[in-house]
Amino acid sequence: MRRGGILHAELSAALARLGHTDRVVVADCGLPIPAGPQVVDLAFSFGVPTFAQVLDGLLAEIVVESAVVAAEVDASNPDCAAVLADRLPLASRVSHEELKALLADAKLVVRTGEASPYANVVLRCGVPF
Repeated sequence: MRRGGILHAELSAALARLGHTDRVVVADCGLPIPAGPQVVDLAFSFGVPTFAQVLDGLLAEIVVESAVVAAEVDASNPDCAAVLADRLPLASRVSHEELKALLADAKLVVRTGEASPYANVVLRCGVPF
């Protein structure tokens, strides 16, 4: 039994397989996910777990060299925009349509129970050295 960190076996294993430049998506429960990337679905019910909870757990486990969010988050979901500004202040902004197109090249999508608009981020893995 692990002492802490991510306990979800499938997610923990998927994170261990990530390499430099791989894309990981933290998605709300409504984001359309294309065929291709591995999906770890954590959604239990609307709002559980939250986008912020899952993002914080992932940021504690992986090195992130860049992030991309939908520009629409700023006006449509100020609470999520504040979370993103706090955790990923240098995140690039693209249209929601452009963000959805990035999912095709993602290695991993982690689906949350978040039920608010534009609560999604594409993380690009870095290296710790």
